[in-house]
Amino acid sequence: MKRIFLPLALIVVMSPAWALNMSGFKDAPITRLTGAELKAFRAAVMKTLDGTPEGMTVEWKAPKTPFVSKITPTRSFTDGKLKCREATIESDARDRYQRGLYSFCKAANGEWQFKTPGARSKAK
Repeated sequence: MKRIFLPLALIVVMSPAWALNMSGFKDAPITRLTGAELKAFRAAVMKTLDGTPEGMTVEWKAPKTPFVSKITPTRSFTDGKLKCREATIESDARDRYQRGLYSFCKAANGEWQFKTPGARSKAK
């Protein structure tokens, strides 16, 4: 059950135009972040996906909230014409912990978007 919260939270983070009922995220570590910290976390994920080599971990700590996340890109691949990356994201907010493997693809606007699970992709 915990593995579903971070992907859903990342959908919200990566797609601000989506309006979702946040009550489904009540147990996710990301819910501990303030609005400004959530934006900063999103920027950290984007930057990591843009320029961090596979296997290298980037750690991000919230400035005020007890929250730390480790983002590790694990592989790059293509999905049709889209450039995509998988990353392991491990987050800890003291009383809440979550770890999962997530896929993101770069949209035409240059933003990384959460990739819908279940779609087939071609390896790099």
